[in-house]
Amino acid sequence: MEQLVNQTKEIVEEVKQFLPNLIQACELVEPLFYETMTDHSWQQFGEVVQAMDDLYRTLNSIHADLVKAAEYQALAPRIERFNITLSELFQQLNSCVDEEDGVGASDTLKFVLLPLFRQLAIDMGEEEAVKERRFQANLYFLKERFPSAYQEIVETVTENQRYSNAFSRNGSPNISWMDKDGKRRYLYSQYEPEHEASRWVDTITAKVAGKAGVMMYGFGLGYHALAYAKAFPEHQLSIYEPDEQMVLAAMRVIEFESLFTRLNAYDFVVGTKKHQRDRMFYRFLKYMKGEPEIVVLPPYYRLNSSDMDAFSADAQLAILNYVGSVRLYDKFGSEWVSNTLYNLAATLTSPSIKGLKNRFADKTAVIAGAGPSLAEDIELLRRMKNHALIIAAGSTIQSLLHYGVEPHLIVSMDGGEPNYDAFKGLNIQHIPLLYTPMIKYRIIDEQKNNLLHVHLTNDVVTQRIMELTPDDPMFAPNHSVTGTAIQAAIYMGCKEIVFTGQDLSFPGDNFYAPGARHVNKEASDAVLGRATETVENVKGTFNRTNTSMRTTLADIEDLLADHPEVKFTNTSSMGAKIRNADFEPMASVLERMQAFIIENDEVAKQLAQLDKYDVNRAQQIRSRIKEMPEQLKRCQEQLRQIDRCIVQAAELSRTNPNKCLNLFYDIDREWKKVVGSLPFKSLYMLLYRNELNRFERDLPELTKESKMIQKAGLAREIMQPLIRDMLNRTPELMDITAESLRRVEASAGRAGA
Repeated sequence: MEQLVNQTKEIVEEVKQFLPNLIQACELVEPLFYETMTDHSWQQFGEVVQAMDDLYRTLNSIHADLVKAAEYQALAPRIERFNITLSELFQQLNSCVDEEDGVGASDTLKFVLLPLFRQLAIDMGEEEAVKERRFQANLYFLKERFPSAYQEIVETVTENQRYSNAFSRNGSPNISWMDKDGKRRYLYSQYEPEHEASRWVDTITAKVAGKAGVMMYGFGLGYHALAYAKAFPEHQLSIYEPDEQMVLAAMRVIEFESLFTRLNAYDFVVGTKKHQRDRMFYRFLKYMKGEPEIVVLPPYYRLNSSDMDAFSADAQLAILNYVGSVRLYDKFGSEWVSNTLYNLAATLTSPSIKGLKNRFADKTAVIAGAGPSLAEDIELLRRMKNHALIIAAGSTIQSLLHYGVEPHLIVSMDGGEPNYDAFKGLNIQHIPLLYTPMIKYRIIDEQKNNLLHVHLTNDVVTQRIMELTPDDPMFAPNHSVTGTAIQAAIYMGCKEIVFTGQDLSFPGDNFYAPGARHVNKEASDAVLGRATETVENVKGTFNRTNTSMRTTLADIEDLLADHPEVKFTNTSSMGAKIRNADFEPMASVLERMQAFIIENDEVAKQLAQLDKYDVNRAQQIRSRIKEMPEQLKRCQEQLRQIDRCIVQAAELSRTNPNKCLNLFYDIDREWKKVVGSLPFKSLYMLLYRNELNRFERDLPELTKESKMIQKAGLAREIMQPLIRDMLNRTPELMDITAESLRRVEASAGRAGA
């Protein structure tokens, strides 16, 4: 079969090379019929007739093989129609010659046969060698411009049966496929794709007018993107193509570099991997001004509607997550900086979770949440403690202690004062506490013993000051402490994770299980009053929920989806359904666990054996924090210099443009010094995350502006507010680092003593 396909390909390639010669020969012979035909003329005509006959026979002989070959299925019906038409026209030409109708013969050649041959040349497409060279050039372009898309493409195996290259009547490339009903479909108009794309832009003009950035679902062969760019050249495009096979087909027929130079596209993402989508949404929202807008190419409604539904859900969730993240950093950025620095002393003198990797490979973990359904499972959970690793997710410890159940491990990460209120006064010093350095520092101050920690990937303060390496465990941040607890259980080797009290909604319009004291009734009633959404629960009915709880549930579901090697079981009898977690009553789980035994102080015993940070590494970290106040002073002076330059630039932009330009060189030089400093990479990056994102989004406008008056105005608008705010907060950072240094040195002194 493979040999037959290869033979067919060789014949097709020969036909592609043959057609230009036949067309040229027809063009030379056609005018001869208006003259007296000579022997030489008849010989030329005879050669053309023979060439037509050869073409007819050749195409007729391979037609059946073309039908069988997936990549030629779009071409096969066109070849069949061509041969039928050619046979009829051949007879017409012969009749004209037999009747000595030279004009008729010439007309048949010029106005009927030549267009037929030219259209066949279009339908046949370019030679494979040309397509291959273009494909390699496109690969190189993707590697240089969109490396993530490149990586996705090189890891994808071409499926020839998915799509076929085809061509519209005007010669423009097209894509063809067979739908589930056996009907051949085309991605674009079979006559003029460019016109189709232009008309589409007309239909969405009202929707996208006034938008600065647009996300485009679907790329295909780029016609719609190009038409959009012509209509809205000022709009930035984020282009998403879900189908890798579509891109592979496109790379053989269109020039990516030529196309993308005409598009104002800053992002091009390929494939349906969720983490790629999430990063794309984040970049889109980060660089977007105003309300987001997503447009869908019309062919994709019929091409992949199921993926579009998933994409839409992901987009809505991404917007909610991004808005929530912005609010969190605005609200807690300063607190996270101080918590991390104040906790540095404890972090340097306590072990990380690294030492517990796979230590509980034969155990099941039960992660307890503080949802109302915890009360129903509490007695079974009390018995479960002898058979499974019980982990309290954050403030759940209050409810567990209320019932007299002590977990093997507490996990906590929240940096706000309410989290301290949840832990304040609890007798938990004998229970191991896994914390992230951004946790409210007063909790760690009071715990002192049985501490271990893990780092989060968004904790730039710890990453930079401690110079974390891939050898240091780092967890992804989650919307709730449950996500951190899940990652901890997986890291420690648990192959089954059971949820209890993880209601992730408000069953029976209740907020927490009994024992929770850190949220008063007035506050909980206010939250419940705003819970206007619903989510399906494990019983098939519905619980009230809100946007925050809904995004938390989705976040946990995504985390579970990333770990198919782990069995997840949901015993929360009144809670929301959790995708990727099977519901099973706690009594049934307990019965399954009877053969497994775990001691009450199992984690505490393991913790006592763990090593802390190497003495030399700890000393290097202490040295960095000791140098921080002086480095902050240098940053302060550099920021002041930038501010002075911006003020002077406004004055000189109208009177001395050259001197004004030199000031911008000074601003660039001083800003690079600030950005390259440890205080910026650690403290300012966390404290000013949102502001720096907006600055990064707007900076290209400033750097591209060449007129000094406008440039100076943009500097005042885009850069100066950030610089002055950083200057205002620097004294506060100096005080925080000084307190951190005092704590670190005191801790080191106690350790030395």
